[in-house]
Amino acid sequence: MGSMISIGAAHIDRRGILRGPTILGTSNRGDVHLDFGGVARNVAENLARLGCKVSMLSRVGDDADGRRVVAHLESLGIETALITRSPGRPTASYTAILENNGELVIGLADMDIYEEIDAALLHTALPRMKAERHWFIDTNVPGSAIEWLLHEAGERSVYVDAVSVVRSRRLRPLLFGISVLFANIAQAAEIAEGHAFRDTAEAAAALRALGSKAGVITAGASDLTVWIGENARVLPVLPAEPRDVTGAGDALVAGTVAGLIEGRDLHAAVRWGLAAAAITVESARAAAPELCPAMLKQRAGI
Repeated sequence: MGSMISIGAAHIDRRGILRGPTILGTSNRGDVHLDFGGVARNVAENLARLGCKVSMLSRVGDDADGRRVVAHLESLGIETALITRSPGRPTASYTAILENNGELVIGLADMDIYEEIDAALLHTALPRMKAERHWFIDTNVPGSAIEWLLHEAGERSVYVDAVSVVRSRRLRPLLFGISVLFANIAQAAEIAEGHAFRDTAEAAAALRALGSKAGVITAGASDLTVWIGENARVLPVLPAEPRDVTGAGDALVAGTVAGLIEGRDLHAAVRWGLAAAAITVESARAAAPELCPAMLKQRAGI
């Protein structure tokens, strides 16, 4: 498989899993698990497990968590030379509270450090970045930096994940420059300035009208829509027995990007993404350690 660079969040995840139904306004019994997270980091790990040569560009604190993040990436064979350290901010973290069926109740993101990934920092990495034909960016990177990256990308393929409703606003003026956009239906509504969509097909049509060339819109366990220009298709998710939905969207991105790097068109590549997502929701980890090319192709029916 080919190579790529993943640009964005790499941090520590804390997941609290409730032992019973959520009771708001009081203490809830549960279990806390630590893991490595960040959309760009999760995508990088999944791609590495699928045989892709991956470089990671991110920002961590000069602290123990930052060293742990970098060491784990290196243990996966991911290049970390473009991960820089902040002298003043701690490594980012994400804390998720989950129902005992794996559904997210609430998430708390401490991500201020990523505002330091600006054009000046990226400029120093540009020669190494331009060695890659495929770039992945998550919107933990500031909007001005994403705009700069899209300008510098030239003919390279640039895949962007909207990450969250709030951060998806950064993409409103940038849709024309994105090769493939990944978003869920709520993020798509925010990009489209608050429109409510009945389904992913309607959301995809709205983003196409705003200038998006190609993309994937998801809605949890419901059908997703994938489009290239005017050619849009609705696809069902693959059957799975959910254990923890954390990281499923990142796995969808990684599987799809793996297919694109292999030369498949977007519609075919998304089937790899759906298989990676199904494997991940059945795993206890946000990036399933059991993910591999053989398992992916088997789950995708290839």
